[in-house]
Amino acid sequence: MLFEPLSQVERNELLFLVTDEQKEYLLNQVKRGRRTIFGNIMIEEKVQAIKSVDIDLQEDERNIEDWDIVDYVDFGPGNRLGKCACGITLRYMFTVQHKGTNKTITYGKDHLSAFLNLPIKDIDAVMAGLKTIDYELDELLVKIRDDDYGYEIVAEIPEEIELPKNIKEHVEHHIPLLNRQIKKIEREVNKYYTKELEKVKNEQREAERVEAVKRAQTYLKAREILRERNELEQKEKHARNQKILESTRHLLVSPNPTIAEIAYSLVLNGVSSANEISRITREYFHVDKRLSTGTLQRSYIYMDVVLALMNEAENGTLYFDKESSGIDDCYFYPSEEKLEINTTSTNNVQPSLF
Repeated sequence: MLFEPLSQVERNELLFLVTDEQKEYLLNQVKRGRRTIFGNIMIEEKVQAIKSVDIDLQEDERNIEDWDIVDYVDFGPGNRLGKCACGITLRYMFTVQHKGTNKTITYGKDHLSAFLNLPIKDIDAVMAGLKTIDYELDELLVKIRDDDYGYEIVAEIPEEIELPKNIKEHVEHHIPLLNRQIKKIEREVNKYYTKELEKVKNEQREAERVEAVKRAQTYLKAREILRERNELEQKEKHARNQKILESTRHLLVSPNPTIAEIAYSLVLNGVSSANEISRITREYFHVDKRLSTGTLQRSYIYMDVVLALMNEAENGTLYFDKESSGIDDCYFYPSEEKLEINTTSTNNVQPSLF
C-alpha cells in the first residue's frame, strides 16, 4: 500500500477512528520511540554544556543534566504554527524543559543546535528518526482506516517460523503490520523455503519426502499472498506516477523541456522532494540516466534539479522549505501566495498528539 505522509489534522482525524486499545498502543509506541531518540541526543557524551539562546537562564538552570527534550511537533507543509523563543514562526518545533523549575523553551532546529552546543547534523539526525516514527504511525492509521491488517500473511506462515516479538504484539493489540514487518516476514519465509527445498532433495524415505513437500507448499501460499501485495503496490505506484506525469506534461510548452522546466512543473503538481523529482525526470524524460557513485546513489541530475528549483525560490515562484531540507534531500513547494503559508494558529490544528 502506498500513501503520502499525513498532515497533523489528518492524523488527528484518523485517531478518532481507532479503538481505545489501538490508540493507547499506538501513542505509547510513539512516546517510547521519541523518548529513546531524545534520550540518546541528551546523553552527557554528546551534550557537554548548554548555552543561553534567546532566553535568560538562572545559575541553577545551566546544568545539562537538568534539561530534557519533552516534545516535538511537525505542523506539516504550509503550516508555520510553531514559534521559536526568538520569535520566528516554525514548521518544526522542539520543546525543552528544566526538571527542577519546569521552565520550558521552544526552539527550531537551528537554535536547539545552539542551545545544546551540537552540530546541526546531529539535530537533522534526530529529526530523521522522528519523521520515521511519525511516518509509521501514519501508515498504521491509514491501514486501520482501510482495514488492511496483513493478517492473511500471518495465517499462512509455517508454524516452524518464529515471528518477531513486535509482530506478535501488533496482532495481539489488533494493529496492522507495517510494510517493513511484512518485508521481514517475506525474508524469513524465503529462508525457510530454501531450507525445506533442500530437505526435499535429501529425504530418502517416501513418507518424510511427502511431509517435506507439504511444508514447502505451505510456504507457497504465503509467498503468493506476498506477491499479490507487491504487485498491487507496484500498480498503485505506476498509477500515481502516470497521473503526475499527465498533469506535468500538460504544463510543459516545449516538446523538449529542460530539467529546470520539468522540475518546476513537477513541484506545481505536488512533488516536493528533489530526490523524487530527479527520479521521475530521469525515468520518464530524455535526460542523463546515470546514477551518482556516492553512498546516496541518487540521480546524476540531482544537483541540476536543486539549483534550478533554488533559482525559482529566489525569484519568488517557489517556496524552499529550509527546515525540512538537509544533505539527503531538499523540499520545494509552490510560492507562499499559492501555498498560503499558515502562520496563525487555528482550532483545526492540534499542536501535539499528547
